[in-house]
Amino acid sequence: MPLCDTLMRAAEAELYELHFSQEILDGATRNLIKNGRMKTDAQAAYFQEQIKTNFPDAMVEVPSQLIAAMTNNPRDHHVIAAAIVANAKVIVTVDMDGFPTQALDPWGIEAWHADDFLVYLDEQNPGTMIKIIKEQSNELKVPKSVPEIIDKLETTNLNRKNRVPKFTHTIRCQFYGDVIVQIAKKALDIGIVAPEGERYYEGTRYRLWQKGEILTITAKDNRGEILRLENGEIGGYLSSADVEAFQIFAQSLEEAKRQKDQTP
Repeated sequence: MPLCDTLMRAAEAELYELHFSQEILDGATRNLIKNGRMKTDAQAAYFQEQIKTNFPDAMVEVPSQLIAAMTNNPRDHHVIAAAIVANAKVIVTVDMDGFPTQALDPWGIEAWHADDFLVYLDEQNPGTMIKIIKEQSNELKVPKSVPEIIDKLETTNLNRKNRVPKFTHTIRCQFYGDVIVQIAKKALDIGIVAPEGERYYEGTRYRLWQKGEILTITAKDNRGEILRLENGEIGGYLSSADVEAFQIFAQSLEEAKRQKDQTP
């Protein structure tokens, strides 16, 4: 549900044009009931009604002959057929196996995993997706913080295919980036100054480096660079473990500063 909510909010913000058929909606609600996210047919009907109300121009009617002509997995014939009727260029899915390239190419359609699609929307509309996540956080009936929303998108789906790690790592960097940079700068102040004017700090898990207005954080677990500040812009990919590590690191820096200030 968090992923569905995020995608539909992006469509509501007109970052892309959404289309679906009745069969697509029926399949979605069947899965929600099967997975225990909805308990009754009445809840499923209300869910569909709300989607149709909020996206009144999104529904497409798909001829049965067109569905029968598709060559992918029979259970997903109707999805490609709906994309053809809608003149859509992309099918957004978490089940890439259901949409092989050879079944899509004749129609000029691509299948994108929801993770890649959300990253694309974020890259094409800088700053908009983090605003959408903040709105999602504020408007839920049971309030959840932005970090909780990000964590849900990343880790709590029972089906691993439904997770969107690349997008959540990017959004987490946008949410925590300023704080992480300030922590890194405090560490660099007590780090090593190289003859060329570079500063660096070697930690157990991360290497911090700064020269002029460029600052980077590199993880020592083979992930490489996870954050970069350049020309006033922060970019990168932060896991929840990275954020927790820097929050703990910030506390140790404050403790070291207090001890230094108390030294006669």
